[in-house]
Amino acid sequence: MIHIPNVALPAVIAGALFNQVVGVVIYSGFSETWLAAMKKDKNRDAWTENSSNLNMLLLQELFLNFSKAWVTGLFLNLTQARTASQALQLGMFLFGGVVVPTVTSEILWENRSMDLQRFKYISGFSSTVLLAYVMFSIGTA
Repeated sequence: MIHIPNVALPAVIAGALFNQVVGVVIYSGFSETWLAAMKKDKNRDAWTENSSNLNMLLLQELFLNFSKAWVTGLFLNLTQARTASQALQLGMFLFGGVVVPTVTSEILWENRSMDLQRFKYISGFSSTVLLAYVMFSIGTA
């Protein structure tokens, strides 16, 4: 039977909000560069449906960030990370073992522009390494 340890709700909430805020900062802080990369990648100015509701998209993203935070907390608890260094190591393993190969594969197989993929690497680093550290600092157990 698989053991699923409890993950402290305050850490999950803080982690989800951290990811949400960092996402807004990354994508709005570099909006011109990101928009140019998206236009280049999609070969058109618009890449979402015209009927897309920004508030609904942000709410959906928040739900996804809760999921990322809970799973990160779960990994921190399962690996019994007891120091900030161990939490950062876990984040680096997730980044190097999941994010980097996934984003790099998109470059290789989908002929994706490196301009857009840079944002994915930065976002992925934040969602693994920095998130693991933030959640460890708050306490996930």
